Amino acid sequence: MKINSKFILFLVTSIVCLGFLIFLVQQFSEEKIPPVFFIILFILLMLQAVYIFFDAKNRGEKYYFLWGLFGLLNFPSSLIIYLLITRVILKDKNRKTF
Repeated sequence: MKINSKFILFLVTSIVCLGFLIFLVQQFSEEKIPPVFFIILFILLMLQAVYIFFDAKNRGEKYYFLWGLFGLLNFPSSLIIYLLITRVILKDKNRKTF
């Protein structure tokens, strides 16, 4: 796993985005949500986003940075959508027909 500048930029961007969203939820939510829930959610989303980032990069996807940011949206449907698009839809599209 080689760490380059795009990965560091991805990590900084994702941490800032998730931190801002957690701040907004805590400020404008009428119910107080326990901080442990946010920590678990943060870890799950970061793991998913990093996996998608590196998998898309290794598979030669053109916009692997955006795929990684897409992994921050929700858990686990972003991963399911990514796997369906890259493994099923694009695989069938790249297959030659005679």
